[in-house]
Amino acid sequence: MKKLTKLLMAACFIMSCSVTAQAQGSDLDEVIVNADRYKNSLTEDQTYAGGYLSGKTSLGLQKDKDMMEVPASTMTITDKAIKDFAISGNNEIMDILSLNPSVRRTTSPNVVSVRGKYTTASQMNVNNIPGMYSNFTMGTNFIGNIDVLGGPSLVYSGSTTQNVIGGTINYRSKRAGMAPLNDVRIKYTGDSNFQESVDVGRRFGKDNEWGVRINALTGDGKLAVHGEKLKNRNIFVNLDHYNSESSTNLLLGYARSVHYGGNSIFQTVSSSATNYRKLMPYLPSAPDGKHNLNPSWAYQESRTWLMTLNHEQKINDHWAAYLNAGIMRNDTPVNIGGSSMTSILQFNKDGSFDGNFKRTLTIGASGSTARYIGAGLKSEYDFGFMKNEFIAGVDRNGVSNYTASSKTLGTYYGNLYSDNDWTAPKLTPVSTHLGSKYVTKGFSVLDTMKFLDDRLIVTAGVHHQKYQSRSYNVKGKMTDNKSYDGNAPVFGIVYRFTPDFSAYVSHTETFLGGTAVPTGKGYANEGQLLDPAKTKSNEFGFKLKKGALVHTLAFYKTKEPGLITTADLYQKYDGETQYKGIEWSTAGSIGNKWDFIASIGFNRYIWTKNANSALNGKTADGIPKWNGNLALDYRPNDNFTILGRMSYIGKSHIGHGTYTVPQYYRYDLGVKYDTAFGKVPVTISAMCYNVTNKKGWYTADQGNQLLAADPRTFMISAEFRM
Repeated sequence: MKKLTKLLMAACFIMSCSVTAQAQGSDLDEVIVNADRYKNSLTEDQTYAGGYLSGKTSLGLQKDKDMMEVPASTMTITDKAIKDFAISGNNEIMDILSLNPSVRRTTSPNVVSVRGKYTTASQMNVNNIPGMYSNFTMGTNFIGNIDVLGGPSLVYSGSTTQNVIGGTINYRSKRAGMAPLNDVRIKYTGDSNFQESVDVGRRFGKDNEWGVRINALTGDGKLAVHGEKLKNRNIFVNLDHYNSESSTNLLLGYARSVHYGGNSIFQTVSSSATNYRKLMPYLPSAPDGKHNLNPSWAYQESRTWLMTLNHEQKINDHWAAYLNAGIMRNDTPVNIGGSSMTSILQFNKDGSFDGNFKRTLTIGASGSTARYIGAGLKSEYDFGFMKNEFIAGVDRNGVSNYTASSKTLGTYYGNLYSDNDWTAPKLTPVSTHLGSKYVTKGFSVLDTMKFLDDRLIVTAGVHHQKYQSRSYNVKGKMTDNKSYDGNAPVFGIVYRFTPDFSAYVSHTETFLGGTAVPTGKGYANEGQLLDPAKTKSNEFGFKLKKGALVHTLAFYKTKEPGLITTADLYQKYDGETQYKGIEWSTAGSIGNKWDFIASIGFNRYIWTKNANSALNGKTADGIPKWNGNLALDYRPNDNFTILGRMSYIGKSHIGHGTYTVPQYYRYDLGVKYDTAFGKVPVTISAMCYNVTNKKGWYTADQGNQLLAADPRTFMISAEFRM
């Protein structure tokens, strides 16, 4: 009742502050400038598939590009798709990203696989600024669009302090639309998790040049997994300004989460093991996802502060200057986790397995501060025979990481196939110290040339960056200091046979050294920074618009140095790995009642030219060859919608092919009903994720980690548009 009272008070406050309270839709999340980027006129983004996908994509230095003109596989997912299909709880964004054939869920809430490469939240962008997203729960309520670009490219993303190889993921914040917006949403999910959120948008000033969008959320309660509880709060304010001379967007945000009993990753056997069968005779069957390997008192607490700034200033009819800047601070004062190394599973002498395991739990802490600034010039010229778009800029990206020596809490015994909860020890937080600093400075030059009445589009560019990395011990003494520089070019050609059919070919590269050998996993050179590794990728594909349908077909092949563990437990680059694949996605509308997104991806990641010849030709651990998704929206009438989704992950292998992880599929089903309470439009939604309560394992990339699939989860929500 207290939460309901607070919600009603918030609703009354919004109505009383409303300048124009009226019934209206809320899907006005992303606003862009028309053909003239400085024209004082705002329109809704171009969308298709019932508003689930956008026809405009944003590629770092190149913003608001028509997907048909980009020499790469792209997909831009809207806020509507997040609301309708993302599983509620701690995995919202990572689950919705898998609508793209390049992306699939893996073993952590804020980690996905992009074309077979492990990609954490800190490797993603916010408003085209790299490194601004937290690895801990921030919420999805402030996100308008999500851009997914397949393939490696430093030219588009700019200087980074993390390897970004499989592709670039960019989150664009919601901006105010032309019509006033007052949304209040209440949501109930899991066992007893109750969440309230507000979304308010206004434009004001001369010709509505200024806009403000405020998103705030509060949630608390138990999720579907035994002993798992999520308490989260956030507030994000987006301020934008557009006129004939300039465009500016400022995002400010704060998020705090406390996640109790988060279901744990467990590593079946050590990556350095030589006799896997002796350690684990066979792969245990997956448990019901409602069971927990963690006790309810194990928790992570995280606080994140965020600021991004994007500004573009017209100089004359052909030239403009831009400035991008951002800072993100994350503090994780408590992080209780478990060791999941060799011998965690307790097999009987006869080789049978009853589900028993042992694990050592530790308490740790961490933190980071990321800063980015970039500036440059843009030009547009029409020479008659050619249109030219030129960009040149410089940038600097730096991050300071703070770490702590973990403190052991004890060794505990449990069972995979039952609920686990142990008596809580005394939890004494540990303090952090500076562990490492990374600084990258670079410059980019990118030129796009359009010939033959814009049918032939040629893109060429290069990014040069200098990278410096430093490591520190617990006493603050520098233990490693490296620096190096290099170039990463990009080249692409698009030919539009018709306005609705195009073909493209591209070559992209990326590199970044300073990859740190993980600590706490038994490596002899833990903490050491490895030398640079360069990744090269070639891709070609086709894009077709046919009526209300959009199709994308892509073929790619990528090569990079291989990362292995030697017999004496040193992690290093050796030989080569390559991954190649095919991706197909189609989306659109069928008649007036059906909207859909369908995708399927094939990806084979194999070791080649490896010093350990036994690995050559084998598929890397934890990488399924196939994954696919189908999301459906059916409207039998104007007020009622039926939602469905099928997610599929093919079988994979771990332990260098020793064990087979079975294929996994999940079905989601839900409904939406549009009605009104008096004069206030309301959308009531209900969703069941994993309808059949399918058991299964998620795998990690190039590792032996596993995570039990999510259990059947129910969600019901009501959205009031005032």
